[in-house]
Amino acid sequence: MIDNLLPVIFGYDISAYSFARLFHELGGYRSLVVADADRGPIQHSRLFDVRRIDREVRQNEDRFFAELGAIEREYPDRQLLLLINTDDEVEFVARHPHKLERWIAPYSSEDVIARASNKESMAELVTGLGLAVPKRADVRIVSESGVEAWAAALESLTFPVVVKPQDARFSLDRWWNQGLRKVKVLATVPQALEWFGMLARNGVETNLIVQELIPGHDTAQWLVNGYVDSNGSVTAVGSGHVLLGLHQPAYIGNAGIVLLEKNDVLIDQATRIVKAAGIRGFFSMDVKVDPRTGVPYWLDLNPRIGRGHYYLKVGGVDLAKALLDDVEGRPAQFQTNSRTGIFSIIPQAIATRKYVPDADLWDKVKEARKVAKVDPLAYSKDWHIKRWIYRTVHGLNEAKRMRQFYPKPTETGF
Repeated sequence: MIDNLLPVIFGYDISAYSFARLFHELGGYRSLVVADADRGPIQHSRLFDVRRIDREVRQNEDRFFAELGAIEREYPDRQLLLLINTDDEVEFVARHPHKLERWIAPYSSEDVIARASNKESMAELVTGLGLAVPKRADVRIVSESGVEAWAAALESLTFPVVVKPQDARFSLDRWWNQGLRKVKVLATVPQALEWFGMLARNGVETNLIVQELIPGHDTAQWLVNGYVDSNGSVTAVGSGHVLLGLHQPAYIGNAGIVLLEKNDVLIDQATRIVKAAGIRGFFSMDVKVDPRTGVPYWLDLNPRIGRGHYYLKVGGVDLAKALLDDVEGRPAQFQTNSRTGIFSIIPQAIATRKYVPDADLWDKVKEARKVAKVDPLAYSKDWHIKRWIYRTVHGLNEAKRMRQFYPKPTETGF
């Protein structure tokens, strides 16, 4: 273990707290959380100190590295570990590894991140391995005069489709009030053309990815997360079966409740993909299994740990240990799912039989609940009455949002 290690965590959400919990559980490490907002997950915690910054620091490359420099000067005798979980920050680090001599930075190189972030390149990589991705087309929104080009692009697709902005970080911030959404389901070609036209009339200028919708409600979705060491070996990888996702528009696509279940097929395919892509450090992947055929369709490869990464710890995979084994040059014992349990960032009681209609899966859920039910924010060594109040209120709000946005399961998950 590195005695003088200081985990430096950027963020204020459940991912940031989960990072701190992982390293506290592993070696009693006290972290430094660098946050541009004071939100519930990081309030009243004994696991870390909080360093407040302006929001622009996490979005501006020069200011980001200036902040790292300030931390270096403030902690001259510590081994600094950089823990980040946004695309912007990962790209900053990949572009300037020479600025990180004082830091452990478990992230991929610039070319690898560029490839992983490019949907077309990743589709070619995945299909080149004989695996499946949803069929897609690209649409450019500039003005209503593009309607003929839009119609031509859609000709090769079978509806319904799912539409996403290619550059969600920039586009959603800029065009949300003009009608752009993180995910939009469109049932027919005329409906798609009308929506594209509405965006154009509202002044939106962006590139969209239009994918054929893979059917199935939330339980058709799986997660695969892991760690690739500096030699390119996948030393930790595990899977989780989504029971219920978040459905409020800003968070759609994020898992809310996960059954820890080992899926050897998905773990094998994910391992092949990350090795072919050249990933190093943390990775997170989303996959949806077509209930009609059983074929897994790979949706995303993220060269970062992911928002709900603590689910793997529930299943017996310790990503913090995988990282430190790599850094210290210790032979890593391969980690994968070794136990079951339920991970949740929303109240587990929401995942009723209504949302888990498959009888065999429901039986697994009941057994897993007897083994472990884990909310990463509910850490016994970090109990505080105000944290308990926050989790209680947050849980009530999440139950209200589920009733509002997804009162019953649908055949599409939307």
